[in-house]
Amino acid sequence: MPSPEPGVLPKIYTGRRRGWVVGLVALGLGQAALGVVSAWTLTQLRAGSPWPMAVVVVSIVAAAVALGGLRVEERIAAERLGQDYVRDVRRDLVQAELTPGGSTHIGITVARTTNDLSSVRNWVSQGVGPLAAGIPLIVGSVVGLTVIDPFLGVGFVFPLGVLAAVMVPWARTAYQRSRSLRRARGRMATRIADTVGAAQGIIAARGAGRELGHIDSASDAVVDRAVDRSAIVGLIRAGGTVAAMLATLAVATVGVVRGIDPAVTMAAMAIAGIASTPIIDLGRIVEYRQTYLAARAVLGPALADAARRRAEYERARDAAASAPVPDGADAPGLVHVAVPGLTPEPLRVGARARIRLTGDDPGAPLRLMRRVVGLDVTSHGVADEIWVDGENLRAVAPARGRALVGLATRGTVFERGTLRRALRYRRPDLDDETAAAVLETVGLSADRFPDGLRTVLRSGGEPLTTDERARLALARAIYGEPPLLLVADLDRDLDQEGRARLERILADYPGVVVLTGSDELARALGVEEFRLAAEPVPVTPGGRPTDDDE
Repeated sequence: MPSPEPGVLPKIYTGRRRGWVVGLVALGLGQAALGVVSAWTLTQLRAGSPWPMAVVVVSIVAAAVALGGLRVEERIAAERLGQDYVRDVRRDLVQAELTPGGSTHIGITVARTTNDLSSVRNWVSQGVGPLAAGIPLIVGSVVGLTVIDPFLGVGFVFPLGVLAAVMVPWARTAYQRSRSLRRARGRMATRIADTVGAAQGIIAARGAGRELGHIDSASDAVVDRAVDRSAIVGLIRAGGTVAAMLATLAVATVGVVRGIDPAVTMAAMAIAGIASTPIIDLGRIVEYRQTYLAARAVLGPALADAARRRAEYERARDAAASAPVPDGADAPGLVHVAVPGLTPEPLRVGARARIRLTGDDPGAPLRLMRRVVGLDVTSHGVADEIWVDGENLRAVAPARGRALVGLATRGTVFERGTLRRALRYRRPDLDDETAAAVLETVGLSADRFPDGLRTVLRSGGEPLTTDERARLALARAIYGEPPLLLVADLDRDLDQEGRARLERILADYPGVVVLTGSDELARALGVEEFRLAAEPVPVTPGGRPTDDDE
């Protein structure tokens, strides 16, 4: 279920979660009712009671067991509520990374989808859930005590009022320390991710000791902030425990002072005891609330930025889709590319053209390719003109767009899944015979793996070698022979036989090939060079905002 507003975390009380919240309230009322029943039953434990002693004892035990059953159901419902909510937030976070223009550090992404989502889940399942059930239980208990004697209700509520007063400054301090701890964890996560990513270079330079020292320093910062936060958390939790104890003692004291029948006083203490559980939980609930707020302070802006990028992408796509057809751009077999800030003039070529992108800015060719396939977006109020084989790439359906353009880049990272899925990812509609033929064309054999095409690729492409990953990237790009083939420095990842094979494939390719690569490859293909603009152009207004986590 998507967020109701850009950058806002999903609502809790919506959709099927409404039923779970209502169920939690009902469970709380049921516990309060059982508490009153148990208290009344206790009053029958005296001489002259019309109830047999065995019936009274069985009734008390049955009420206690029923109360325990309701607590179990409360925990299950609260966990369902928390898990369903976190699933929505997790989906929003992943969608943010799959939105064009995203560049969040992988360490930050891991921290957000683990630590931050744990904080969110704890608040919803162990904060909102217990509150939804606990407040009716506490209110019902207060009503029951007030019916017995108004002063019992006042005595029970007074410690809760004191707890509420002191919780305000304590909660503020807990939030500040939770934010500090969360930042330290974010920095440690990015440090660890960077270290693991650079492991080979670190080992080769024999710098493991130095890097472990940096990790230790980041870990020490986390430890210090965690211990600092634990002091206020302990105080908050102790506050709930003390308040629950004082509330029960206050009921007992009022009963003695006002000369209430001992059996009734005992029943009132039983009611207070049943209500003490959610009161004790209040300290933990306040703690979870503050850690949730600290996580929300990071997740909210991240989702807002993703929503902005998504809206920016959609505006650019809609503008390009509704733009008039450039003169002659809709001719069959023609490729027309005009990207403001990158192409000084439109790139317009016919089938079997071989174009090599050049320019003073070494990053410009890849930026152009990213703009063509929609990885980056324009923010200058002008629309890109991308026409392939007579069709506006920005106006066609996603499936048709995949069929029109293939992209193979150096260092391609593959999604988790089988080798077969990776090959057919762009065109899942094509059959296995075509897949086998394409693999044979690029010289990639799945027979060396015990599971063949069912071999699962992990960590971006393992167990494939660098050369095999490049061949797979090429196979995926040419699968179905799209009219426009983009190849970015792929020859650098190939061995000698692979480079020769790449040369033959590109030379015989029936569509338009736009590439970057070695001079040797360019000479062999007889390419025509197309020079891009000298100055790089930012793809989003003001660039990406700095992560709060760093």
